[in-house]
Amino acid sequence: MFLACAAGLAVVAFLVFYIPLRSSRSSPEDPALPSVSVIPRARLAKRACTTLGSRVLQRVDNGTSPTRSGQVQLVPTYPNFVDGGLTHASPYELTQHVPLFLYGHGIVRPGVYDRPASLTDISQTAASLLKFDGFQAPKGRSLDQALLPTGQRATPKLVITLIWDSAGMDLLDRWPDSWPYLKAFRAHGAWFSRAEVGSSPSNTPPSHATIGTGAYPRLHGMVDEYVMIDGVLQKPNEQGSASMAEPTFADVYDLAKGNRPLVAEMGSLSAHVMMMGHGLQWPGGDADIAIAREVEDSGTGGDDTGGAWSLTSVMAPYYTLPDYANDPEIDAVLERAKDDLDQADGKMDGKWRDQSIEGMHDGFNTPARTPYQTALFEAVIDHEGFGRDRVPDLLYLNYKIMDTLGHQFSADGVELSDALQVQDRDLHAFVDFLNDRVGKGQWVMLLTADHGMQRDPAAIGAFPIDIDDIEAALQGAFGGEDGQPVVIKARPTQIWLDEDVLASRGATLEDVSSLLLSLTQGETVGAVTPEPGHEDDRVFDAVFPSSLLDHMPCLHGDPAG
Repeated sequence: MFLACAAGLAVVAFLVFYIPLRSSRSSPEDPALPSVSVIPRARLAKRACTTLGSRVLQRVDNGTSPTRSGQVQLVPTYPNFVDGGLTHASPYELTQHVPLFLYGHGIVRPGVYDRPASLTDISQTAASLLKFDGFQAPKGRSLDQALLPTGQRATPKLVITLIWDSAGMDLLDRWPDSWPYLKAFRAHGAWFSRAEVGSSPSNTPPSHATIGTGAYPRLHGMVDEYVMIDGVLQKPNEQGSASMAEPTFADVYDLAKGNRPLVAEMGSLSAHVMMMGHGLQWPGGDADIAIAREVEDSGTGGDDTGGAWSLTSVMAPYYTLPDYANDPEIDAVLERAKDDLDQADGKMDGKWRDQSIEGMHDGFNTPARTPYQTALFEAVIDHEGFGRDRVPDLLYLNYKIMDTLGHQFSADGVELSDALQVQDRDLHAFVDFLNDRVGKGQWVMLLTADHGMQRDPAAIGAFPIDIDDIEAALQGAFGGEDGQPVVIKARPTQIWLDEDVLASRGATLEDVSSLLLSLTQGETVGAVTPEPGHEDDRVFDAVFPSSLLDHMPCLHGDPAG
């Protein structure tokens, strides 16, 4: 308690000392403040290259849009993270390394492949599977070495892109005995051991747009759960693909085939639809099937706890929501799955481990959600006839529960072991279903994760940087004289600022970056007390204006100006 109070006083003292110094400056060119030395742009760039290296910085660069991203990029000292609910948004391997598995009997060449791969490769590989040359991913490459030669393989009737949301390799390695079916199934397909997200932040909206377009956020524009468009910060995931600046493979393929292919996406957030496409928003497109569960106008980046499968009012005009999605027979699967979860410990007490099943959004936020989603997937395949004619179809599926639980328990929570086991069992059942309905050798699956998951800070020695303390420090130093906020939005990897307010204080983005680089554990303590002796440890490895990414010497070879 004493340390927490002392840390809080340290923040207050820091701000009191900093404010009069800042307000006394007559222009941005005045000498550096005695309390925080202002680091020039060139040194900020060189520092980022030195501390992070080109691979980590390349991920930041791939994920940053010159017009839509925040003006300042944040990279905590590994394994620290800016605490936004056990965020998985980072450029580090922990959340970047994902599984990538291709399966197609008589189509995919089984083996373990160690060439680097990323989420940008998925759409181009789907095009190759369908022998379709009308699409070129801006950044992705087809994983051709994992495919049998064109003349030796049939064209599948159905291509499925399946996402185990948040199930990065770190999670799979943490619970190696919880996915026995996928582990054994790997021998029958192509496993890419060096697959990654490839851009930061490693969040759901950017990753699903990357999967669909074969481009990184720098091009497709979906840089985070929030983006700046025409000077207004927006939460675009409620709009699905409306704000995505690039076409998806499904957009291009469906239109080229006269909208004859069946195309569908089933997840739980509107952001998941971005891996499929724009629907009627794309010129000449049609109202492809989309099923989500987004709560409109939610205060968070994405809330899928709506009481029924649905589409937001913004999305509904551009897609088709099947009326049978909420059939009682499908809902009954959730109830049976909840009972199975309840019985897993040998007693019916309404609990899953120590959690009240009904208390977790009526069981929707438990592993029971996975069989519920599988039942929905199978119902749509049966009702619509996916894979039953000569025109190949596209299906995009997202299982969300592991991400939901990861934000609550972290990858180290035993609850994630349970969720993985259920997911693995359902994969087995779904493969059997596809072999029965579509036919073995008639379908292909590309299975991956959109990002990894945060670990328990205590397990990996991470310091959760309190985001409120960051905002308070910036407001105290650079806020308007009449209390106008200088921070528009602070996120785990970036900050949007009101540059008019910043300029009114005679400050620059370099000033902001220098201040944030100086912050310590004691000044960003939040609810976590730093370990004794670590109160003065700096919490960030790199902070810099986003515009510097075009001048990073380790990325482009030219000095920062």
